[in-house]
Amino acid sequence: MTEIRYMNRPEAKAYLDWVYPAPYEFYNIPAAVHAVEMDNIFADDGDDYYSVLENDELIGMYEFSFPNGVMEIGLGLAPAYTGAGRGRAFVQAGIDFGRQRYHYAGPITLEVADFNARARHLYEALGFKQTGTREADAYGTPVTFVQMKLDQ
Repeated sequence: MTEIRYMNRPEAKAYLDWVYPAPYEFYNIPAAVHAVEMDNIFADDGDDYYSVLENDELIGMYEFSFPNGVMEIGLGLAPAYTGAGRGRAFVQAGIDFGRQRYHYAGPITLEVADFNARARHLYEALGFKQTGTREADAYGTPVTFVQMKLDQ
């Protein structure tokens, strides 16, 4: 049984400790910034973090925010669950949860690292379209994020 709930501190720590193998190690959050990221997760800044659990095991996370009134979703599957065919249902469940939780029926945006072809393909299969790119620095690593939007 899947449960989605506000992320608590033990779940946030587990999430921050996730270690992805190459070529996805970009998503590993350096231990040196865990305290800052923990503060970000629990800040009262309009971003809401949720844990996704199966049988009390943390298998993923969702983050929702509303820049300019448009729902933006951030999401991640725990490393043990990536590449196993779960992505489509996981992303759709996040979209459905966000729409219901926030009583939201408008477009949804997200960003994905440009090198992550697997995720980009999944988002396109779900109807997301590329709207632009954004250059960023993620923990000292330059990255291009592909901005995507789902019109619904």
